[in-house]
Formats: sequence, C-alpha cells, structure tokens
Amino acid sequence: MSSSKAIKAGIGYTIGNYLFKGLAFLTLPIYSRLLSTEDFGDYSVFLSYETILFIILGFAIHSSFKSAKYRYDSDNSREELSYSQYISVTMVLLMISAGVWLLIANLIYSVASGYLGIDRLSMNLLVLFSYSTAVITCFNADASLSYKYDSYLWISGINAVGNTILSILLIVTALNQNRYMGRIIGTVVPSLILSIVIATRYLTKEKPRNFKEYLKWGLVYSSPIIFHGISQVILGQFDRIMIKNMIGSSAAGIYSFAYNIFMIISVTYSSLDNVWSTWVYSRLNAKDYDSVKRYSTYYMLGMLVFSLLVMMVSPELITILGGEKYADAKYIVLPIITAGYFSFLYTIPATVEYYTEKTGYMALSTVVAAVINISLNAFFINAYGYVSAAYTTLVTYVLYFLFHILTAKKIMPEFHISLKTVVTVSVVVILGNFSIMILIDQWLLRWAIALVLFCVLVIVEEKNIGFIKKLRKGE
Repeated sequence: MSSSKAIKAGIGYTIGNYLFKGLAFLTLPIYSRLLSTEDFGDYSVFLSYETILFIILGFAIHSSFKSAKYRYDSDNSREELSYSQYISVTMVLLMISAGVWLLIANLIYSVASGYLGIDRLSMNLLVLFSYSTAVITCFNADASLSYKYDSYLWISGINAVGNTILSILLIVTALNQNRYMGRIIGTVVPSLILSIVIATRYLTKEKPRNFKEYLKWGLVYSSPIIFHGISQVILGQFDRIMIKNMIGSSAAGIYSFAYNIFMIISVTYSSLDNVWSTWVYSRLNAKDYDSVKRYSTYYMLGMLVFSLLVMMVSPELITILGGEKYADAKYIVLPIITAGYFSFLYTIPATVEYYTEKTGYMALSTVVAAVINISLNAFFINAYGYVSAAYTTLVTYVLYFLFHILTAKKIMPEFHISLKTVVTVSVVVILGNFSIMILIDQWLLRWAIALVLFCVLVIVEEKNIGFIKKLRKGE
C-alpha cells in the first residue's frame, strides 16, 4: 500500500475523530454541570469496568484481524478458507459469549454487586455495552486494513451523535432524578444498535463455517492479548477504581475529568495507529526495516511536540470545560499526558509483537507493568492522596515502554528504532512536564511558548515529510 494513501487515511482518521471527539468536548461543560462529581466518578468507573469486560467477553479477537488477513487471503493453499469467513465466525463467537456473560452476571449478582458497587440493571447494561464495543472494535480493525476511514468515521459519528442526544435527553427528562443512569443508558443503547447492524451485515455477507479451523488459530493468537488488554486497562484506568474505593466517588470524578484533556492526545495516536500499524505490517513483510526506523523517528518527534502543546494549554482547558469544581484536575492532567506519551511510544514496538504473532511475550511485559502499577497505587494513594496516582501511572508507563522495546528486539533483532531519538524524547517530555508545572499560573508565557512550538512543528514537518504539500497536490 502506498505511503501517500496511508498518509491520507491517517489524516482522515484523525480529522474525523477530532470532529466527533470535538462533540464530546463541546458537551463536556454540559455534563460537568448536569452531573455531580459523584455521578461523574461513578460513570467513569462504569466505563472502566466495561473496558475490562469487553476484552474478556470479546476474547480480544479483534487483535487477530491483521494477521488473519495475511494468513487467509495471502495463502491460497486452502481455497475454502477466507478472511471474510473468519470475521463472520468471530461474530458468532461474540454473540455466544455475550449470552453466557449475561447469564453469569445475573447468577452472581448478589455477590458481585457488593464488590463492584453497581445495581442489577447497570450490570446487565455493562455486559451489553461490552458486547457492542467488541463488535464495533472488530469493525474498526477490519476497516483499517484497507484504509476505509470513511466507513470507520460513519460508525463513529453515528455512535457519538446518538450517545450525546440520548444521554442529555434522558438526564433532563425521564431520568432527571437518576442522572448517572441516564448517562449510562444514553451511552449503551446507540452502541448496541450499531453492533447488531454490523454483526448482521457480516453474517449476511459470508456464511460462518469452518469454526474449528478458525477458532483454533484465532483464540490461540488472541488469548494472551486478553491478559495484555486487561493489564492495559489496569495501567490506564484501574487507578480510578482504586481512588473511588480508597477516597470516594468525588475524587474519582475529578481525577477522571483530567483524562478528558488527555483524550486530545489519545484520539490522535489511536487514529494514526490504525494506519501506522497497517503500514508497518506491509514494510515488515517486505523486510524494509530502514523505512520503519526513519518514519518511526518522525512519528515520535511529531507526537512529542503535539503532547507538549496540549500540556501547555491544559490548565485553561480544565477551567473552560469543567469550571471551579474540577479546578484541581489541572495538577493531574500534566503527568497523565506525559504518561500517555509513553503509552503512545509503546505502540511502535507493539506492532512488531503483533506481526510476529508472539503475543505471549507481549502479555508478559504488560502484566508485569500492571502489577507494578497496582502496587505503587496501593501505597501512594493511601499515603499522598489521589494526585499521586497520576505520577505512579507515569512511572509505570515508562517501564511499560521499556519492557516492550526489549521484547520487540528479542523476537525480531533486525527491528530498529533510533535509540538516540528514544532517549531524547523521553527526557524532553519528562522535563516538559515539570517545567510546565512550574509555569502553571503563568498562562501568557505558556501560550506564547506553545505558539512558537507549533510554528516550529509545521516548518520542520513540511521540510522533512510535507503532509500539507502532498494534500494540496492531491498525492
């Protein structure tokens, strides 16, 4: 696949996601005022539970799609097997899994509710939302393989708009006295409807068969990713659950609010990763390691500058979006964005781990990082309060990235990224975190530096890559 097509797709994913996440930002001041900090914290914890159950219920099967595409559409030795048939089989797997988990959730409700702190309706909605997320994630993984960002954006757009309209409508009308539930139902229903439509289309397109063949390979490939995925959730979201249990829902709400600013970063790198990982697969398959090294350097530097820009303006974003009751989030958002940058860096060696199908090594690295994160949080949250959780997350993500770099080098010695660049960006982003913290009350200076940095980013990018030039020429 040509690099120009990959660039267009990457820009398409990113711009589209910004439009839809922009809707989330526009409505964030509404939610921050309609919901109490306790409601906001409870809703955020519900989402944290969902990110764990979605991986277990869905067997992380979406992670196998790229390798399945190469395995079944590139190998003509068995014509009865195909990638589209593999997807159809996974849809059946997810439906069966959802049914089983609904049964389990209701059987163990009386015990589980005490630990999770949610009612029966929320628990059933949790299972249905996890199922719908698994299906939509599979759809997005499939769309990214052919750079069909328009299909991806249609689904994301419908989901985002439906979520927003239904949530606000329920909160201000029927569920005005139970606003937390209104937010949950408004989130789950549009996603569930979309997932049913998507699954039906896949099953109609290709009749599912050869279950044993597909699931034997697919589940072996993706099973280690379940542990990897759960560990990722622990790294990124379990701190909110611990804060709620150790301090309270209000503290969890303020802490979670800071993550909405980090969403600017996460939307960017998750959008670009849809294209980046597909492009890297093609380069690794062609043994073009020099291109991977070259463009990974540009990738790391570009995201570094972007992360610093967001950090510099984040205190004002907190004030505008949240108001006075979320003001303390400005002390949390800087280390969270810094940690998020290291989470982005992890995606570069992770592509190698997925490509080589050595998912067991990947899971081991992430599980170790998750155990470290829980241990640090258990001590520091209790001793120093919930703000410390942002710094334990930062420390853990630095280790997380290092673990995966070492793993990628072990399983593919010919894979190289610039060590000099890695050290440079790591030092700069950490120093940037503490420097901006010192300037947290000097908004004019921070914004002036941000403006200069943005101009430098555009000049350097156009000199070395030329995204804007290529777009203008229609390449």
